[in-house]
Amino acid sequence: MEVINSFFSNIKDKLTNPYFGTLILVLIIHHWELWYTLFNFDSDCTLQDKIFFIRTYINDNLSFILFMWEALQAIIYMFLGYLIIVGTRSLVIWVEFGLMPMITGKIINKDVVRKNEYDNVVKEREEYFDQYEEQRKNVRIFSKTIDEQTEQIKQKDENLLEQSNTITRTIKELDITKKKLENSETSNKKNTIDILDLNESLNQLKNENEIKMIQIENFSNIFFYPVSETFFNSPDKFPPPITDKVAELKKDNKWNTFLSVGHFFENGGTIGGEALTQMIEKGFAFERGSREEFTAIGKIIWRYREIFNNYKVN
Repeated sequence: MEVINSFFSNIKDKLTNPYFGTLILVLIIHHWELWYTLFNFDSDCTLQDKIFFIRTYINDNLSFILFMWEALQAIIYMFLGYLIIVGTRSLVIWVEFGLMPMITGKIINKDVVRKNEYDNVVKEREEYFDQYEEQRKNVRIFSKTIDEQTEQIKQKDENLLEQSNTITRTIKELDITKKKLENSETSNKKNTIDILDLNESLNQLKNENEIKMIQIENFSNIFFYPVSETFFNSPDKFPPPITDKVAELKKDNKWNTFLSVGHFFENGGTIGGEALTQMIEKGFAFERGSREEFTAIGKIIWRYREIFNNYKVN
């Protein structure tokens, strides 16, 4: 059964092939007498007469050269058929998309627009809309940048004004000091004594400052000795100024910001300027030249950050 289906399927493929279909049509037209006779023998013809007629016709009218010529004719007819199909299809397309739109454009109302023109306008409008949206996005970004720069300029102006006020106050204080010095020139002896006393006071203050600096350095170094890590193993072991600062960070939700700044100081990389500014304002860091560093209390909290991680604020 499968062999029979394959056989008929093969015949169907051959019959539906354009070339074989054309060849069969050529054979039918050229040898119509044979096909006509096969179905219209006279009633008095015997089977031998029919076989003799068919054999004679085949011998006289069918040969290899004639069959090859008919096969060539089938190729020529098929080629001409395709030319006709291509020509008529081209004509239809030209009439439909060339001639008809031209005639329609000549005779229809001016308010009616051809579809291709409408599509072009829609496409152009969409392109302009995309460009408009892109420009709006750029404008929003540019506006945001301007606002940030304006805020920075405002902050700098405030800082400049504050510095100007400080300079003005300093100048006034210097003027007052100058007047006092001018008024005190009447008594050289008294001025000399005052100057000596002032120098002595300055030296004393200098010595006190040096002592305080040494004390502060020694105080901060206490937390960095290796043996100190065994003692400072709980937030309760630290003095209130340090735990108060940690509590301040936790309450303001700036503990993670402090940690990110510490990682930046220790490992380098990049960090937002806002985080550094917040730590500087809160007294955990300061600017030194072109770089930033932790203050003494900032270094202590960073050193014992793992202990303070679990420090709970009431």
